[in-house]
Amino acid sequence: MISVVIQASEDAAALARLLTSLVPAAADGLVRDVVVLGAKGASLEIAEDAGAVSIPEGDGAQAIGRTKGAWIAHLPLGAAPVEGWMEIVAEHLALEPPSTAKLTSGKSLFGLAGGPVGWLAPRRETLSAAAVEQDLERLARRLGGRRLRILRPI
Repeated sequence: MISVVIQASEDAAALARLLTSLVPAAADGLVRDVVVLGAKGASLEIAEDAGAVSIPEGDGAQAIGRTKGAWIAHLPLGAAPVEGWMEIVAEHLALEPPSTAKLTSGKSLFGLAGGPVGWLAPRRETLSAAAVEQDLERLARRLGGRRLRILRPI
């Protein structure tokens, strides 16, 4: 099961859309818990109403430390999973040995990840990397891994 970490902003509507897109995965048992970092005001209320663990301030390592899943994913606030994403992620989770993945929305003109980038990694690797890099966005570069095109901009 996956724990999802989301870095919030003052864009409460984007947070609500992203949390709503995770409901089917939670109902199917793929997503175990969600931790929202940096939520304030309306974003904090939305996170709490959704049942997410809310950390008003702190760093990525603190948020990751509050997760419970065997796998941890960071989903960028400006994206939502595409249709069929749960099957793609389930296939990745079944790989041996377990490996990290960058979650992207596709390729840009130069073959680089286009749009928002998140990551998915086994808990042990995530905790180890988070001890060095507390910024959730930059942690994707540290973790590396293959690309899973499961996100679309919202």
